[in-house]
Amino acid sequence: MYQFREITLKNGSQEKKILTIEFDQPEMKIVGEFLMADARLVDDSVLEAIERVLTGVTECVESGGNRCGLIIKADTTVIYDLFEDDADVETYPPYEMETKKLRALIRVWIEKLDEWKRSNR
Repeated sequence: MYQFREITLKNGSQEKKILTIEFDQPEMKIVGEFLMADARLVDDSVLEAIERVLTGVTECVESGGNRCGLIIKADTTVIYDLFEDDADVETYPPYEMETKKLRALIRVWIEKLDEWKRSNR
C-alpha cells in the first residue's frame, strides 16, 4: 500500500534529510503530496475539520494548504492539486478516498514523522 523512505536533498554543499511516504498506486501520488506538504499545517486543523464532518457538526469542509485542497464530506474526501494550472510544476490528478481512511492515514503519517524527527535530532 505505502512505504516510508528517508531521502537526502542536496543544494550545493548543503544536505537535508526528509521522510517521505510513497504509495504503490500511482493515482495516490497527490495523497502523498498532501501528507508531506499540508497535513501538519495550522496545528493539525485538517484532523479537526475531519472530526467536525464525521461527527455531524458540519456537512462539508473545504480546506486548502500549500500544495493541496480538500473537500471533506462524511463518506469521502477529494484531495486535489492547487498547482494544476502551473505549467512549471509537476501536478497530479485529484484523488477521492474514504474520509475515515484519510483520517487514519494522517494519524499514521504524523506518528511516523514525529518518531523519525525524534530519532534524527
